[in-house]
Amino acid sequence: MTSFSVKPSKPMAIFGAVFGAAILLFGLFSGIGRNNGFLWLWLAVGIGIIGFNLWAAFSKRGATEVIETREKTDDPADAGR
Repeated sequence: MTSFSVKPSKPMAIFGAVFGAAILLFGLFSGIGRNNGFLWLWLAVGIGIIGFNLWAAFSKRGATEVIETREKTDDPADAGR
């Protein structure tokens, strides 16, 4: 089995982090969910977007997906895979 890591381009990942920052600022200054926990959920999602995209942009192992390939075999046990 061979696997390949797929990373977004650095500019695209940085754009994603900037978009996450915009989500954070919108949540803080728009007043959504001030009286309930929705604001905290909104902020957690924004922080997650920022962290994930910065990790993908600057980490050597910052892959957003892994693609695996399998070799074809004549084994009937592998027919359903």
